[in-house]
Amino acid sequence: MTLGLAFAILGAILFSTKAVVVKLAYAFPVTPEALLALRLLFALPFYLFVATRSARSAPPLTRADWLKVISLGLIGYYGASLLDFWGLAYISAGLERLTLYTYPVIVILLSAVAFGRPVTGRDALAFGAAYLGVAFVVLNDRVRLGAVSDLSVGVLLVLLSAFAYAVYLVGSQHIIPRLGAIRFTALAMPAATVGALTHFALTDSAERLFAQPAAVYGYALFLAVFSTVLPSFLISAGLARIGAARTAMVGAIGPIATMLIAWPLLGETITATQLLGSALVVYGVGVANGGGRR
Repeated sequence: MTLGLAFAILGAILFSTKAVVVKLAYAFPVTPEALLALRLLFALPFYLFVATRSARSAPPLTRADWLKVISLGLIGYYGASLLDFWGLAYISAGLERLTLYTYPVIVILLSAVAFGRPVTGRDALAFGAAYLGVAFVVLNDRVRLGAVSDLSVGVLLVLLSAFAYAVYLVGSQHIIPRLGAIRFTALAMPAATVGALTHFALTDSAERLFAQPAAVYGYALFLAVFSTVLPSFLISAGLARIGAARTAMVGAIGPIATMLIAWPLLGETITATQLLGSALVVYGVGVANGGGRR
């Protein structure tokens, strides 16, 4: 269990670096679409390698399997990531991570709609606590930055990202047990990469993708390896050893880690209001995960 806990903690911390690295990259003239395309392009070889190896000892996918993998990959890794990258152009890394971290609450509500599970008082408490916490952090940033209308746009975009990721999680509940989390992720990521590259090709010139400042490629490579590939496999390894409930609880370290990393690197302040909001979000998600274990 100790090794599984270590995997889950390290995976959560590495995932938490994403927002900070994206904000650092935005100091250069790079668009969200270009940065996302580079991130997925650099991550692609790792996932193709894993997908090829896992296919050797696994049954082939059916047409229905491929349809689910591709559609969920586009929703969960392309759509959710693009919305998140757009949102980060407007809000702080700390606020982004907290807002995105509310996705388990959305999963509970989507599961109620999709599978007919009644919404309980515990679910309502989770929802209320999590989004009251987000409201506190939004208020904190409004006081710190002034009345910035773009703040609402950024929060809305990241909320939509959390919703898209929740749809991905709910939709993958039936296929992951058959394919395995690692194989499923390794197959879904190439679909997301194709989506991101197609989007970029339709909205920008391909030459610009390979004419970025050197620092942007460094940040994109970091995003690919340390904020995407490694944490995804570490979390999967943690899940296999300590289970979903403990892994979810360990994930609470993510928003706190983002704030601590963003403090020296981005100059984002840590206030009492922000800590209160963070505590409410973590509590709400903890209640949601506890309800999911019934």
